[in-house]
Amino acid sequence: DDSGVGIGRRYARADEIGVPFGVTVDFEAVKVGTVTLRERDSMKQVRGDVDEVVRAVAAMVEGRETWAEVAARMPAFEAGEE
Repeated sequence: DDSGVGIGRRYARADEIGVPFGVTVDFEAVKVGTVTLRERDSMKQVRGDVDEVVRAVAAMVEGRETWAEVAARMPAFEAGEE
């Protein structure tokens, strides 16, 4: 989304249409090679490297893993931690 609106509005827009997960690449992520994965229903976020996040999303979509399992094994991320 390159609309120029803040991340909160982007999350709200995605939540509104039912997107279950969002992947965010921010300035800190670019520096350290990680991305943030956000789950719509809990609004909780975790951070991991791109490959790890891709594997987590695939596992959840395929029913091999739940969000709770992903959140338990990946580091939690709170906005403003950069």
